[in-house]
Amino acid sequence: MNTQNNLKNAWRDIVTEFYNKSDRAAAILGAAFLETHLGQLIQGFFVETCDDDCSILSTERPLGTLVARLRGAYCMGLISNTEYHDLKLIMEIQQIFAQQVHGAAFTDDGIRERCFQLRIPREVLLPGETRTPRQLFVFATAILTQQLSWRAEQASKKRCQVPEDFMLIHAED
Repeated sequence: MNTQNNLKNAWRDIVTEFYNKSDRAAAILGAAFLETHLGQLIQGFFVETCDDDCSILSTERPLGTLVARLRGAYCMGLISNTEYHDLKLIMEIQQIFAQQVHGAAFTDDGIRERCFQLRIPREVLLPGETRTPRQLFVFATAILTQQLSWRAEQASKKRCQVPEDFMLIHAED
């Protein structure tokens, strides 16, 4: 029950972060949440003795961006096809907001269309239940944040191991 309460509190905290934020801030904040959680997921999969995990995940490094973490997590089999699809859409939405200095909104055609392409909200919403593009974005971001947290916990149980040294010749005593 404690885990269920923690999930409810985490869900509430995520959604509260978006409350009273501009569309631009919500899009950038949502992508930042997901980038952080993708990093935690990947880091949980690394070997325990990896001293380079922080540097490989830091900015300007191979897995330091949302797109690199997204592709890496997918190629390592750490996220599902649906998660990959929705994370890509959220990344595209974030990029539109980041590139348009003024006036971008969830009601803009390109952004709205991407929000309606998000699969995760459709799997959870009741038939006939409608949401605004912003609500779909926030909903998908909150669900993905929770899923990535859960996947990070699972990945740490499947943590990679350093293989033993390979010997071409077996030395006999």
